[in-house]
Amino acid sequence: MNSNGILLSRFLRGGDAWRRDASAVAVVVWCLFVVAMAVLAVVRPERPITHIYRDAVVDWWSSVPVYTQGIHGFLYFPSSAVLLGPLAALPLGLGDQIWRLAMVAVFSGAVYRVALLLHPYMGRTLAAWVLVAAIPTASINVLRGQCELMMMSVVLHAAVDLAHRRDRRGATMLALAVALKPLALVPALLFAVVRPGVRRPLALGLLIAAVAPFLHPDPGYVAGQYAAMIGKLATAAAPDSGRWFDLTRMLAEAGVQPAYATMTALRLAGALLVVGIVWTAGRRLDHVTGMIVTVMLGAWYLVLFNPRTEEGSYLSIAVLTTLAALVEHRRPRAGAVPMLLGLAVTGLGLHFYGGWFYRPTQMWLKQSLTLALLIYPVWLVVSRRSLLAHPVPAGGQVLHCFSGEVEES
Repeated sequence: MNSNGILLSRFLRGGDAWRRDASAVAVVVWCLFVVAMAVLAVVRPERPITHIYRDAVVDWWSSVPVYTQGIHGFLYFPSSAVLLGPLAALPLGLGDQIWRLAMVAVFSGAVYRVALLLHPYMGRTLAAWVLVAAIPTASINVLRGQCELMMMSVVLHAAVDLAHRRDRRGATMLALAVALKPLALVPALLFAVVRPGVRRPLALGLLIAAVAPFLHPDPGYVAGQYAAMIGKLATAAAPDSGRWFDLTRMLAEAGVQPAYATMTALRLAGALLVVGIVWTAGRRLDHVTGMIVTVMLGAWYLVLFNPRTEEGSYLSIAVLTTLAALVEHRRPRAGAVPMLLGLAVTGLGLHFYGGWFYRPTQMWLKQSLTLALLIYPVWLVVSRRSLLAHPVPAGGQVLHCFSGEVEES
């Protein structure tokens, strides 16, 4: 090897070492953040909501009504009370910390698997930086112990399995997500649209989740709780004008007070739009990108049209947008796309940076950014742009989109 080759080799090895060191620092920052949230949960015990899940489990096995009056409380299927059973066996403080650790572990694993899926050679690096970028938006869910974080993480795991064409395993994960939180029905149904192999195992998984609560020794109590659940969820679906972060609230901030019928029509139109884009993505994009676009659109629909969207719900948008920004940044001619996506992620976590930025924008900025971010998956579909470092088109060639090379597979 000549002197130029030796210098180039050393430079590349140095770059690899720098990336490893930077990734390690990012992981340490993420771990310190998790520890800080765990400590804050002890200092501010009124912030976590794990007691809601624990109380529901205790009430369930004591045959006490789980679904109370009003728009707050336990807003899940009875299967959730069964799945969260171990929380009842632990003291509240210990159970809260273990639940938080479990959520963070499942979430971190999901981010790593998605990053590895999109870029096999830099998955660890991408995942580390996604976790750091997620800190502002993750702070709410990690501190409070929101079940939504676990639901979103399980859906991401399902997306990776479906991207690898493991339909049964992916469908099982989707059914588990729905059993944890009803909102997961949205991405589950979207995946069923584009993956016919998902439909039967998903239906079977949902049936098992619906029957599992009848393990309770009093079937009459279970039947009564299912009836109460329907009334509770119907009431909770029309919440008061509190701190919700959906499209309705953004319109209200703009001086528009849409009627309930108007919002119902908008939700239906949004659902049809999302289904249409997902269906088109399944036919125009490579399989992996199509699965990621499906997750993106499911998250997009949920945060805008769920009338009970909370601030922490935007974590799913932030994670997927950060992944997209990092993937776009790796392209030879990235242009302004990664910068715009990065700015959107910053805006989604604005509550983390202090009241000067947050107070004037708190009830409309996240929704506005999410509306604008719809452009990205639509652009992917229209331009047939792949999120993979080495996408495989239908013609059987491996296209190295980050290097511009083409090889026969």
